[in-house]
Amino acid sequence: MKWGITVIFSLAFMAVLIWKSSKPNVNAVTSVNSSKIEQTFTMSVAIDIDGHVPNTAYNSDNEDVWQTEELRALLDFYVAYYEEGEQKMWQEFNQYCHPLTYCSELTELFERYLEYKTQLQNLDTERLDLASDFEDRLDELDILRSELFSLLEISLLFDNEEVWDRHAIERLRINQNASLSKLQKAQQVKQQLEQLPDDMKRAVAPTQQLRKINQIVSSTALNSSHEYNQLAAEFGDDAAQRLVAVNQSQNTWLNKIQLFQQRNGDLKHQFGQNPTDYSQAITQLKQQMFEANEQKRLQVYLANPKLLKSAN
Repeated sequence: MKWGITVIFSLAFMAVLIWKSSKPNVNAVTSVNSSKIEQTFTMSVAIDIDGHVPNTAYNSDNEDVWQTEELRALLDFYVAYYEEGEQKMWQEFNQYCHPLTYCSELTELFERYLEYKTQLQNLDTERLDLASDFEDRLDELDILRSELFSLLEISLLFDNEEVWDRHAIERLRINQNASLSKLQKAQQVKQQLEQLPDDMKRAVAPTQQLRKINQIVSSTALNSSHEYNQLAAEFGDDAAQRLVAVNQSQNTWLNKIQLFQQRNGDLKHQFGQNPTDYSQAITQLKQQMFEANEQKRLQVYLANPKLLKSAN
């Protein structure tokens, strides 16, 4: 039994850490051309490593060069307080903004950014399937941003998003091209990824590694020497040992679920006319076969049959 999606689950946390360390913002796209996107702008704002605005007079008088992610991260930092209430959000924002000489400028920008977040919800009402659908949505975002922000502000807030999103749409268009073979699609996507800026290449590297792992384990026998050798050649012996161990553990887990499903079918047949007795019996079966934390995991698999099919 193959485990396909298992490796993705096992390494997802690692991939997220790598992604967050280098990823560009990818929510949408700007109308600024690529030459403007590569520029760096100066704004009289400084933040510390945790995303807080320094509230000392000394720091507030400094003028530092801001990268796009820094400005947007700052605004999103305070937007997150909205979950505790609008009053709490403004209280936190004003506490850090008040000592700054440019507080009124920053406040006015924050207000427009909140309006932008609100209007974004109106763009997410339809399902997007085709590359052209995503392209149309990005064009709508272009219009919305141009209505709320200057070109300078768009560059500061959404610097790399146009580059990233347009590349992503092109990859989607390649994969949706019915005239291309599977091999041709893979080759063209690889070529397209090679055209990405270096920071974006680093961002997609974990995903590419996961796909490579999935390709190896789905084309070799379970826990075979051939599987181990391919993994070791690609990722090293230590990683190969861990991946094979995870594979074996997941295989045991899936077999356990299959056994549960078989016994569940027997109970349904036995207590088909008595729902109360069946409910008690299935609860007892879960307690016998699974620990408390495993029961939660079991529910995820039972609610998503595709997880079991993908692992076969």
